[in-house]
Amino acid sequence: MEEQGRLAESLAYEPQVTVSGPTPFTVTADTIEELEVRTVDVEIICATGSSYTAAWTGPTVGSLLDTASVSPETTHVVVESADAYRVVIPIREALGGVVSYLKDREPIGAHQDYMNRMVSPGTEGARDIKGVSRIEPKIFEPDEEPESAENLFPDGKRFTANRIEKDDLEQAE
Repeated sequence: MEEQGRLAESLAYEPQVTVSGPTPFTVTADTIEELEVRTVDVEIICATGSSYTAAWTGPTVGSLLDTASVSPETTHVVVESADAYRVVIPIREALGGVVSYLKDREPIGAHQDYMNRMVSPGTEGARDIKGVSRIEPKIFEPDEEPESAENLFPDGKRFTANRIEKDDLEQAE
């Protein structure tokens, strides 16, 4: 299948995705064959307010977590990008998603400066991470704030559609 070949080719590039758990592993051309791969239509709503819908193809989050032998008690997943941007997604939202290497059946890296994207129906655009490098399952207690594990300001920069320097934020206050 031509699409499967494009998917395997995309897996050769950085960042490779590492999934934490009792049986941690890295998604590669070899391991992708053992994962459930699906195409999902997901609308991305950008920080600018614009939106678009695309067909995203990659391993399902559920199959990634199953392969890593993640506890069924998991409440959230921490998804981190290659540039240390990190968000927490509730497990119910994450399970509907994929770590996509193809967008509309074409390798994402052919048109972007990142090779993959975590997308999940119902997840806000800022949580659909570009350039995923790590997925970590977490169990948060009801009195814990999942957002405390997030890093929305890698390298002192605030995440926006056009990343704003920390100094610019301080001047605006």
